[in-house]
Amino acid sequence: MRWGADVVEGQFQGHPGLVYSSRPRSALEMLDGTDRWPDREYLIQGERRITHARLRESIPAAAGRLAASGVGPGDRVMILAYNSPEFVIALWSIWWLGAVAVFGNRWWHPGQTERALAETGSRLLITDRSDRASPVPAVPISDLGHPAGPAAASAPPDDEDAPALIVFTSGSTGAPKGVVLSHRSVVANQQNLLVRQGRMPGGPRDDAPPTVLLVCTPLFHIGGVSHMLTPLITGGTLVLTEGRFDPRQVLDLIERERIHVFGGVPTMAIRVIEHPEFSRFDLSSLRAFPLGGAPVAEALLHRLAAKVPQLGRRGLANTWGMTESGGYVTAGNSADMARFPGTVGRPYPCAEIRIAPDADGPSGEVLVRSPTVMLHYLGGPDGTVDEDGWLHTGDIGHINDDGYLFLDGRAKDIVIRGGENVACAHVEGALLEHPDVLEAAVFGAPDADLGETVVAVIVTADGRPLDEGGLREHLASRLAYFEIPAQWFFRTEPLPTLPGEKIDKVRLAHDVRL
Repeated sequence: MRWGADVVEGQFQGHPGLVYSSRPRSALEMLDGTDRWPDREYLIQGERRITHARLRESIPAAAGRLAASGVGPGDRVMILAYNSPEFVIALWSIWWLGAVAVFGNRWWHPGQTERALAETGSRLLITDRSDRASPVPAVPISDLGHPAGPAAASAPPDDEDAPALIVFTSGSTGAPKGVVLSHRSVVANQQNLLVRQGRMPGGPRDDAPPTVLLVCTPLFHIGGVSHMLTPLITGGTLVLTEGRFDPRQVLDLIERERIHVFGGVPTMAIRVIEHPEFSRFDLSSLRAFPLGGAPVAEALLHRLAAKVPQLGRRGLANTWGMTESGGYVTAGNSADMARFPGTVGRPYPCAEIRIAPDADGPSGEVLVRSPTVMLHYLGGPDGTVDEDGWLHTGDIGHINDDGYLFLDGRAKDIVIRGGENVACAHVEGALLEHPDVLEAAVFGAPDADLGETVVAVIVTADGRPLDEGGLREHLASRLAYFEIPAQWFFRTEPLPTLPGEKIDKVRLAHDVRL
């Protein structure tokens, strides 16, 4: 296998598109050549420090543990766990067996987990939950951290378009949707990043000192895949935070571990740079601060540049992508954003973007075609990826004459709270299960910390406000914590509607004076 940067016209999933002429043919093939730095540290979390060699030793043994539980090629295995070295080992052990990894959201309540296990047909659950109550056999994720034990033989898939990974995302119509990504998708997203960074294996920077990456976003999000892969392929180091997001812990780790790259959603950036002890820490090692997962305000970029001046013209980055696109679609650095304020950058080498041809004016729905794009949602094709391979993103935007993308809004009825997508219809449905709720509308309100917070406007059965504590308790068994509204408004008159009887949320937000 040889990585390459040359892009050619090719075929994938039955339609034309851009592909790399030289590329790994499966996720497992990306392991080839990663034994070049056996003594370098690859994973750090707290006091734990794991070398590249230790990871390589752990994968076949962990795969043997899964094989003993009946996992084989094509089987689906869910990982439901917080960030840890074992999460990384679990992913590779699943791919080692030719199985399909399923990322569960560790913040789900048990009912959501059970539904996801059933929808995916998962054969096994790998988890750090102490109760491990599960409708399918469960393996403690801690069991996978020991290289001892019988090793399993590797079983790479024969087809690049075979499923490799299922990641859940909130859709605009309700409950989380499972996005099915192929081996081709996982590889192409990673190759795009390596080409853009100039860090191709075997290239001139192959023997460069290791890059140290700090990650505090969940590995079970789509961005977590590249966080796990990039340091492994390039001989770098991945540092994981412990517990809930803590800006002081981030500052301490940047100083102590001499972090080179730290990024996340805008909410995290705000909390880090505004921490009262920010100036006490030595952040001189930091040279890149990529942002994504939610809209990035230009004011935040200015504040970051002022607080961490060594980031200069290239250290800051704004990215755009989604779970359905298999990861990143565009990226822009500091120079790009200075030249074109508000842009989310240019497409990666294997990504094509265009505006829907029926758009009225320069703005319209953003369409994406790339080998990274999902195969389909769980349940099969539904038109989100059309017959020509274009992903209909639901985002509204325009492209300037220099090929830079600008996002102008979202067609999907979602709230992005601290990087987590909240489907308004899903929250509304849960509210309407309460016996005293007649109508409910959910939307987002701007928030300086989280980007957006969830707002609920409720029409009650007798016109009296309900107890907010009781509503939160009602929702806690149905929703993840980040989906529960932070602001509540009660009214007696029916919710305002547009022609066609859709709720007029713009007017409603104005009425409650957000």
